[in-house]
Amino acid sequence: MKKLDKYMQNQGKGQFTFDVFKAAYDSDPRLKALVTNFDKEKIELKQSEMDDVDAAATDGAAATAADANAVSNMAKSATDVGAKL
Repeated sequence: MKKLDKYMQNQGKGQFTFDVFKAAYDSDPRLKALVTNFDKEKIELKQSEMDDVDAAATDGAAATAADANAVSNMAKSATDVGAKL
């Protein structure tokens, strides 16, 4: 926040504080689309579209992949006749 405040002052845009940012964030959906998290010390910007995916959704995807592996392993076991008869 301090670096951003200094940058804004150097640009002649006035003081930039946490309260100013919070008000802008709360009122502008475009800003919400760019920011993943913020507090009084830092602002974290979105790095990729995956930032929109929450942890629960990614855990579900991992579970689905594990289920697919289990089914694949069962199919292999069912078709494996072992040693020659």
